[in-house]
Amino acid sequence: MVRAFNGKTNWQIAEEDRAKTTAWSRALDVPHIVAHLLLQRGVESLPDARRFLAPSLSHLSDPRQLEDMGRAVERIRLARERGEQVLVFGDYDVDGIAGTAIMMNALSRFGLTGSSYALPNRLVEGYGLHASHVQQAAQTGVGLIITVDNGISSHEAAAAAREYGVDLIVTDHHAIEGSLPEAHAVLNPKRHDDTYAGLNVSGAAVAFKLACALTGEVEDLDLAALGTVADIVPLQGENRDLVAAGLKYMASRRRVGLVALAQAAGIRLDEVTSENIAFQLGPRINAGGRMGDAAKGVRLLLTESPAEANEIARELNSANEERRVVEQGILDEARERIDATLDAAQRTIVLAREDWHPGVLGVVASRLQSGYNRPVGLIAIDAQGEGRGSVRGIPGFDVMAALTSAKEHLRRFGGHRAAGGLALAAEDVDAFAAAFESAAVQQLPEGLPAPSLSIDALISLSEIDGRLMKSLDLLEPFGSGNPGPVFCTLGVAVMPRSARELRGGHVRFSVRQGGQAMNAIGFKMAESFPFYREEAFLDVAFSPRFNTWRDETTIQLVLKDFRMAGDE
Repeated sequence: MVRAFNGKTNWQIAEEDRAKTTAWSRALDVPHIVAHLLLQRGVESLPDARRFLAPSLSHLSDPRQLEDMGRAVERIRLARERGEQVLVFGDYDVDGIAGTAIMMNALSRFGLTGSSYALPNRLVEGYGLHASHVQQAAQTGVGLIITVDNGISSHEAAAAAREYGVDLIVTDHHAIEGSLPEAHAVLNPKRHDDTYAGLNVSGAAVAFKLACALTGEVEDLDLAALGTVADIVPLQGENRDLVAAGLKYMASRRRVGLVALAQAAGIRLDEVTSENIAFQLGPRINAGGRMGDAAKGVRLLLTESPAEANEIARELNSANEERRVVEQGILDEARERIDATLDAAQRTIVLAREDWHPGVLGVVASRLQSGYNRPVGLIAIDAQGEGRGSVRGIPGFDVMAALTSAKEHLRRFGGHRAAGGLALAAEDVDAFAAAFESAAVQQLPEGLPAPSLSIDALISLSEIDGRLMKSLDLLEPFGSGNPGPVFCTLGVAVMPRSARELRGGHVRFSVRQGGQAMNAIGFKMAESFPFYREEAFLDVAFSPRFNTWRDETTIQLVLKDFRMAGDE
């Protein structure tokens, strides 16, 4: 990094290896900016770059390479021969919902007519397969349970399965803590070493691999892509191949449930992008689980009835609107409490409240973490005095390590470096908050790191044209591990009387640099915009996007940050 801007956010503009970029541009026959962006995304060699630019299902590893795949397939084949009832036990988020639908479709194509599915209630039971789920399944005659996107830590449930004579196949992608559950088969790419091509796939992708091995067919690519993008796994390697193929499949297959959901979201499925999944489709499917009934998402993805799909899509859209209102209410209250009590030396924020909705706390915690640049824990206390919460971290802070150091105050906890969940008694909230703060002091002895924004290149407005946008398309699909490019331009003039505040706290304005003028939009940036300045010159960091308004399509700058010009 060669340049840093001192202010609320440090802008870190990537240094360019001009000789290597030029060599790659010629060898790959791509524009210079594409070669530069490939290098910035960690592509290490020309062969890797060629694969990156041409994602294909042919790059996917053989499903049979997964440990225990043969045992899983043989046990499902035996279930078909016996005519057993099979239960697919999924998860309440998009990854688990999509994976459940993949598994149900695969069992149906395989000829297993006695298959059903179940998902835990996020608000009552929490995550994963519990012993009570196994007991209930056994009492209804289930002989085989297949988990999707969960189960790797379900040791008590595995023991219950043995007790009740139910075989268990675990398909999961989460980190393995300690020993494996004693199941008939455990499919988890984390059982392999770092050289395994599918190491970082989603839970839906693991289900997809089992489905392919079971039926010998490649189906439900759209659902595999849906789960992969929504679960924010890195869109590199197999994940990139799967999502690229899945987006095309989604646009052409036009699954009735996704068609209905896209219509409810106001997008076109034949032009679907990974961004649409992340911000329009995924949140609506997630809303079912967050607000109480995740099974609606599975029904939406499995139905072949347009009428039923439209009805469920409307319900999920309504749940998503309710989720937004609930989130905003908690966010406003949390901000008010923080602004009234936060000490500048305080490294963490932990808040608890009895009437908060536990299903939305993770999203609110993320927004607070971003706004206050601190690890945040939000806890909802129920009528029985148990608190359930979500934690979000910042760069340089390990959430899982902090929760582990505070475990004496917790009943349950889990997660990874960036985020986690917990359960505790209401009377232990203060002790947990103190232990969490102590962990932050130990991990961040020099204080809170300044937030930073990674910028791919410094460019001028005159360089932003249709040719540039077409070049950037070569890097799609964007997502975790392959973010959409962020550029910056210095010293642009805000055109007089162009700035206006939009509903929701957004700001729209026009900028000019030399003879080039462009429109810009800053989401949630109206509060800090200098409307009072007659003539303002700004440095802007942005991602360029096509925007269509009244049948006219132009390039718009979607702001990531801005500052008064010269404030370095």
